[in-house]
Parts: sequence; C-alpha cells; structure tokens
Amino acid sequence: METDKLTRCARVGVWLLGALLAVVCAVSIIVVPKTLRTLERLNATLSEIDKLAGTADAALITATEAAENANKLVADNADSVSEAMDKFNSVDFDALNRAINDLADIVEPLAKVSNLFK
Repeated sequence: METDKLTRCARVGVWLLGALLAVVCAVSIIVVPKTLRTLERLNATLSEIDKLAGTADAALITATEAAENANKLVADNADSVSEAMDKFNSVDFDALNRAINDLADIVEPLAKVSNLFK
C-alpha cells in the first residue's frame, strides 16, 4: 500500500507541476508581448522627450543670447544718449537766442530792400 500512496502522490505532484507549467506558459504568452510593446512605447516616448529637451535647451541658449544682445544694445545706447544729453545741456540757449535776434535784425532791412526790387 505504501507504494500505491507514493505513486499517487508522485502522480498528483506531476499533474500539479504540469498545471503550473501550463499557467507559466500561458502567462508568458499573454504578458511578455504586452510588456515588450509597453517597453517599446516607453522607449519611443523617452526618445521624444529627449528631442524636446534638446529643443528646449537650444531655445534657452537662443533666448540667453538675445537677452545678452539686448543688454549690450541698451548699454551702448545709454552711453550715446548720455553723451547727447551732455552736449545738449552744454548749449548756451541765451547766446543762441541773442544770435537769432541779431540775425533777424539784419535780415529784416535786407527783406525790405529786396521788396523794393520786385
């Protein structure tokens, strides 16, 4: 009887191992392809993210260069404007007004003389 019991236990064990092998194969057939497709999509997504990061990096570099150029332009123009204002402030407007009045005094008689020859 003991051998019958051992044989029966061995058969049950073989059937259980066979069933377990069948489950593992079925899971492998179903899960592994889905996992591979998911990994492929993940790889494609990461590739796109890498491209976008490169584009963003290039855009940041361009924006930084544009800001530096704008700062340089402002600095260059600030010096020019400051120089122009210094020159404008150095003009003696009282003397300029006197010169304009003197010129008007000279031109007025000449205008009267030229009207005589019309």
